[in-house]
Amino acid sequence: MNTISTPAQKGTKAYTTPRSFGGFQIPITMQSTNLRSYCENNSLTFHLHVVENQIPNTYLVLESLVEKADSYDGIVMCSVSMLPNDPLIRKSVVTRFLKQGCKLHFTFEQIVVSSLEELVELEELVSLVALSTSQQSLTNSLDQSSV
Repeated sequence: MNTISTPAQKGTKAYTTPRSFGGFQIPITMQSTNLRSYCENNSLTFHLHVVENQIPNTYLVLESLVEKADSYDGIVMCSVSMLPNDPLIRKSVVTRFLKQGCKLHFTFEQIVVSSLEELVELEELVSLVALSTSQQSLTNSLDQSSV
């Protein structure tokens, strides 16, 4: 059952971005639909999405979610690629969420990070996704140069 929560209820807050991530440029409406469906399929109470700003390498909206993390059971976003690129900033953000009891759900990778012990695995996954994305970019540019 898909439940949209009222402000007094804890639930899972959706986080979206207008920027490209992991080699994708996905409209906000499609991200939101994916996140709502994920919450429904996993019996999570869905809070309407927030949208990160367009400015590259800034995470003002994500940081504001960290400040309110104790109001939510979790944060759901499409991909680990939506987290800050800088490993120190990323670790800080994730750690602050987890210390407030707020789980992080990533729909594309189908993982949930719910403890500090899982931070190492998250970092490994981020590295693999970044490597895969850069490999795909290299392949695309080689394909275009051979035309």
